[in-house]
Amino acid sequence: MKATTLYSCMAAALFGTSCLPAMAADLAEGTVISAANLDQVKNATFEGHTIGSMLTEKMEWRIRNSGWKLTLARSKKVALDQNWVKASKANEGKTKINDASCKVDGWKAGAPFPTIDMKDPEAGKKIAWNLGIGSLLGDVSSVPNFTQVLIDGKSGIHAELVAEFTRMNMKGRLTGGASTLGSDDESARQLLFFKAPSEVKGIGTFTVMYDAAKVPDVWAYVPAVRRTRRLSGGAWMDPVGSSDQLQDDLDGFNARPCWYPGYKLLSKRWVLAAANSKLDVWNQKASSPAQKYPTLDQSAPYWNLNDSYEPREVYVLEVATPAQHPYSKKVLYVETEYPRVHYVEAYNRKGEFWKFMDIHSYVNTKAGDIRTVSADVIDFQRNHATISLIDVATWRTNFDAKPSDVSLTRLESAGR
Repeated sequence: MKATTLYSCMAAALFGTSCLPAMAADLAEGTVISAANLDQVKNATFEGHTIGSMLTEKMEWRIRNSGWKLTLARSKKVALDQNWVKASKANEGKTKINDASCKVDGWKAGAPFPTIDMKDPEAGKKIAWNLGIGSLLGDVSSVPNFTQVLIDGKSGIHAELVAEFTRMNMKGRLTGGASTLGSDDESARQLLFFKAPSEVKGIGTFTVMYDAAKVPDVWAYVPAVRRTRRLSGGAWMDPVGSSDQLQDDLDGFNARPCWYPGYKLLSKRWVLAAANSKLDVWNQKASSPAQKYPTLDQSAPYWNLNDSYEPREVYVLEVATPAQHPYSKKVLYVETEYPRVHYVEAYNRKGEFWKFMDIHSYVNTKAGDIRTVSADVIDFQRNHATISLIDVATWRTNFDAKPSDVSLTRLESAGR
């Protein structure tokens, strides 16, 4: 004990008062955590948690070595869609993973496993199934405009692609009366095509996912030859266009859980995450990068997103990958209150750290879905990143749509 503290306690004993040291106040909301002050604030608290305890090893490394800055924000209670809440509660004790069929028996909609027991040997796999079939994405969602900004860590932006993305759930539906639409085998459909620049305009993919172990059927349209070609069954592990993001990296986890050979629930902890992101991420009318991408850092390495980060409790889930997958494993940081990935770490086949993904979310209480506003996929081995930025104003969820709106015909029409 320091001498000053000892004398204070002796005096306190004489006068019958306490000699407990004064508790430091929390850091103020709006405090920016950076390499310049990390050592000074690491032991300080925010909402009762020390800053150091809310930074993973790779988060701290990124702050110290890659110019990342985190602005502290008070955590917000997320208002969840009551249809989803009701459907999830109905699954309590009634659902079971069927490894043989690659299904969850007894599931119709919502999170198939609303309660996770950390001691359950299947806990990690259940979290993956919640992500795979129980996320709050809406029955149908359309993103008419989003941009993929390709960034070199030394020279900055070198490509800006504009695309459209639509996803329709065929099972697990929460609107329209029936939980299943169309064939019982079909799980969901995805349509993605590029709109700009001219050299990629019309290129796109149509994907049909199944409620089974079967890998998705994927068709690609190539405008140059006006032909549609069916891709191999491993397309779910391929990059999205020329980006750093794989198909199964969309929203951090975009695969049938049984395609991965194993899951390990490592822990439950708190992290700083962009769970209620800034929305003004892309001004399509602007010309300069600073005005066009107001949350994108304009200094090297040019890929950091300036946003507000709040304390969130997460599961730390390690995912083993198939032998043919580019990654040897992924580590997911999954929100505990609802199925949503905040961060992903990806490792190459040698087990070396390769990519870091940071997903920024927006809770759309009106339609009941939780959206990705922006996401960065950083390839630290080649000093390159892909930043996805969404035009939130044109995003639509749970609108009147038919399966024909998300189809091969629609892909071919968009490509022409």
